[in-house]
Amino acid sequence: MCAAATAGLAVTTLVISPAAAAPPAGPADASRLAPVPVARQLDNPRQLDMTSDGVLVIAESGTGGDDCADVGGDTVCVGTTGAVSIVRHPAKVQGVTAERVVTGLLSEAGPSGIGATGNDAASARTLGRIYIAKDVDVPDGITGLPEEQEGKLLRAAAGRPASVVADIRAFEAANDPDGQGVESNPYAVLDIGDKVLVADAAANAVLAVDRRGRISVFAVLPTITGGACDTRLNQDGSYSCDPVPTALSFSRDGDVIVGGLGSLVPGAGRVWELDHRTGAIQQTWTGFTGVTGAAQDQAGNLYASELFGGDDGSGQLVMVPKNGARATLPVPSPAGVVVDQRGNVYVAANSLSPGTGIGAPDSDGQVWRLTKRSF
Repeated sequence: MCAAATAGLAVTTLVISPAAAAPPAGPADASRLAPVPVARQLDNPRQLDMTSDGVLVIAESGTGGDDCADVGGDTVCVGTTGAVSIVRHPAKVQGVTAERVVTGLLSEAGPSGIGATGNDAASARTLGRIYIAKDVDVPDGITGLPEEQEGKLLRAAAGRPASVVADIRAFEAANDPDGQGVESNPYAVLDIGDKVLVADAAANAVLAVDRRGRISVFAVLPTITGGACDTRLNQDGSYSCDPVPTALSFSRDGDVIVGGLGSLVPGAGRVWELDHRTGAIQQTWTGFTGVTGAAQDQAGNLYASELFGGDDGSGQLVMVPKNGARATLPVPSPAGVVVDQRGNVYVAANSLSPGTGIGAPDSDGQVWRLTKRSF
């Protein structure tokens, strides 16, 4: 679990000035399609999902809040600026302001709002049933905030407040599935019908929550060896990197795609396909760096976002075709990825930026639309 950095709070210390960039103006080769910004002015956009009728769902981690405290020498500000937003007809629009359908969610950040931690994930088959994963710690001495959201799986409906479904942190404290000590960071969520999956990044596990709120272990992901991981002493005494699951989505045949941060070690990021019934690993893709989003289209092409990938470390989206060589596309600080039925790919860009940006043009939180032909 040494993930040094389970994806949430740790990355905020790494991105005080994330690269700012708009989608490329368009390559000289006219056969390639430049990405299009679908939604803008998002506050730290993270996981993406899509309802059964094609509405794009966006988890916004917010910008913290007005109540601040000193935590270990850092100023931590908390509030209820987290939200779940939607974009209707995402394949047809450009540059819209997303509609916030769930608000009042806990958010934690520094005074700038950069790299906020909040609801890093939202999953919805319909807007009447939206699941949200929360990882926020309200500092001692601050009152009046919905602390019952901390470390929980929540459920909401569009226009209605969220309520607690299951206590993910408490399950980790009682069970510690990976055997590396108690640490929890609910970071991704996926409604698969008869149950809801929650990727606990710090616990290196994917949990299943049934309709009665009962939690069980769906999968404990394997530690990663090889390369630089062979020189890293892990908490279990082995030399390995933790998988750190940060992304959940459906595979093309209805199984589950899981993306792993790989302790942010170059090349240690992983993407797995798990059986949707048993959690058994069906396939593994290797060689990524810091995966924070992963999805597969109906043709079998895999798309994985690398938060700090690329030659300059500013982020990229990697396409792994069913046949052929991998291709990459620069995307600044990318996070969630989802693919619609037509093959349009959506990726959260500037995922560590508030909606006001970080002082550079086009540095606000966004969602881009692209296709296989964009690579």
